[in-house]
Amino acid sequence: MKFPQDSGRLQKEVLEEVAASPELLTFGRLEKVLKRRFRIKRDTLKKAVGELIAEGELVYSYKHGCSFLEKSFDKPVRISKRIVIVPYRMSFPGEPGDVVIKIQPGISFGRGDHPTTMLGLRCIEYAFKDAAFLENCEVDSTALDIGTGSGILAIASVLFGAAGATGIDIDSCARKEAADNAEINGVGNRIEISGMPVEKIKERFSIITANLRCPTLMSLYPLMLKLTGKGSVLVFSGIKIPEAIGLRLLYTKNYFMMIREEHEKEWSASVFRRI
Repeated sequence: MKFPQDSGRLQKEVLEEVAASPELLTFGRLEKVLKRRFRIKRDTLKKAVGELIAEGELVYSYKHGCSFLEKSFDKPVRISKRIVIVPYRMSFPGEPGDVVIKIQPGISFGRGDHPTTMLGLRCIEYAFKDAAFLENCEVDSTALDIGTGSGILAIASVLFGAAGATGIDIDSCARKEAADNAEINGVGNRIEISGMPVEKIKERFSIITANLRCPTLMSLYPLMLKLTGKGSVLVFSGIKIPEAIGLRLLYTKNYFMMIREEHEKEWSASVFRRI
């Protein structure tokens, strides 16, 4: 397929590929991925990437002796109608009704730039659109984020209205970053970050979020029954679109109903309510 001679279109494709990739991309890897779909010259791609870096859209990061292209968070990025991700040192007043989340650079997955994180954030926003959501839930207004990473989903749940949240992760570096991000957003006293295995948690929650791959989400089904009550909501992302039907069939068989499904590129997210 011949690529259109449109620098704006090329830049859009580059940004989408960097954001959607499940792994960090070097320039060479990005070139190989795009050349599978388009006929494009290396110099043209170099120019497009250089312009995106100059405009503050992309940034090079250096890890393990390699240079990788990543989405830049040197300026505010609107994830949804209300959610804006902002560099943690930047002052950003936002519009009335905005939920502004500040995330510091770190090694943890889930800073807001990957489609699975964006889907999770949008689904949290959807869950809290129902003003009676927490009032109709038979358990206290609390959130659990499984595999919390940067803590962004736990932070979003609290900023949207949960009284408190617990974020769990087996990675000690992720736990440190999540705790720091909670403090940066002024909710450190309302979010507990823990390395406790989810199997050992005894409390029940009004909303549970998990940006994990589908096999893991399916294996969590018995635990979701123990950790929720009538009216509780599950927000799952990290699902490949072809996998979504299997997850839906499992969770809606008896105890949950699907109330929302969203897609972003090849990824899917689902919202279930306990009935």
